[in-house]
Amino acid sequence: SKFSAVTPSDIQKAMQTLSFPNEHESLSVEARQELDLKVGVAFSRFQTRYFQGKYSDLDARIVSYGPCQTPTLGFCVERHVLIQTFTPESFWKVTPEVKKQGYPPTRFEWERGR
Repeated sequence: SKFSAVTPSDIQKAMQTLSFPNEHESLSVEARQELDLKVGVAFSRFQTRYFQGKYSDLDARIVSYGPCQTPTLGFCVERHVLIQTFTPESFWKVTPEVKKQGYPPTRFEWERGR
């Protein structure tokens, strides 16, 4: 099965579309992981030495690099901007109550699961 998120719906969808593993895809993922690691280590060492030499007051023992860091930072910044610019909105809350003679009333309340 193939999935890249671990939400219940993604896992259920993956389980409903099971297939045999593709060895070539698996090898390509492994190669990419190895390259990402080697490039990250080499470039981190390079830019750490470069910036420490250029800025003697740099307050960092290491300046790391990773191919996933730039897009991940972009996602974090995007989310931060959304949170900072959030405008609360009015909403309705529906709370049904079922009553049956001889039984206490039953209320149904929904809570957003996180």
